[in-house]
Amino acid sequence: MYFVNYLNRNKTDPYYPAFEIIYGVELTFIVASFIAGIVLICLTYRTTKLHRLIRLRLISGLINDLVFIVSRLLVMHHEYFGPTEYVETAPLIFGSIMKQIFLGYMTSLYESGANSTLLFFLLQEALLFCIPAALGYMLVHEYITSMHIIYCFAVIVLIGAPLLAFVYRMNVRVTRELKRGAVIHRYSIRRTYQIKENLWMLTAFKRIARPLVIVCIPPFIFSPIYQRVPPGIGYDGLRFFAVSMYDLWLSANIPETGDTYFAMLSNDLMKGPPI
Repeated sequence: MYFVNYLNRNKTDPYYPAFEIIYGVELTFIVASFIAGIVLICLTYRTTKLHRLIRLRLISGLINDLVFIVSRLLVMHHEYFGPTEYVETAPLIFGSIMKQIFLGYMTSLYESGANSTLLFFLLQEALLFCIPAALGYMLVHEYITSMHIIYCFAVIVLIGAPLLAFVYRMNVRVTRELKRGAVIHRYSIRRTYQIKENLWMLTAFKRIARPLVIVCIPPFIFSPIYQRVPPGIGYDGLRFFAVSMYDLWLSANIPETGDTYFAMLSNDLMKGPPI
């Protein structure tokens, strides 16, 4: 089994109370995030300012975050109060898989439309959940390694970024054609509004791309330190601190804590598409 409980009391007690402080800060974020997540789900469900599918996308992400919070609590309990020897427990297996699902799920985009697009949304959500769930299961049961998952996400990014640019340019080109004037048997008010809404959403995502990259830099620093620095050469404290800060970053940057991604995206969504 490949578990995400990188730490235990045998490793952290020599550095008392450093890791207790880190656990305390992370627990504060977790409790605040759980309360905020429930409130945001209720507010998002009741709001009339957002498109139905936008509400569903936000609620889906928030529910996934709440499940991750519960799984992280299980792992933290095992790290601090659990046995120091190697064991395989159901809560630890669940927490390890859910962490990988959470990391893989947060790589999605939004598609707007009417009832026919609602079916696409459901299929997309199912796909977004099944892929990281399968990767998480295979990682925990050691069918693949963490590097395989990194390669998989890298391929998704390499494919997704050009597709995003392609879709954006296609919508811009269609908009330019529409500005030339209505063409008999081809002009559609619904299609025109759909194109404007597509551009509005894609522009919102483009606007937050740079801050989102900056926010996502820390895990790509902390994780390699833990994985690449060999144990037992005098830098174990640095390795344990890096992996603790990685978990703290995850707890502090889920959407309901108001991170850069969620805050900026929400502001853009509230403005509504141009009519």
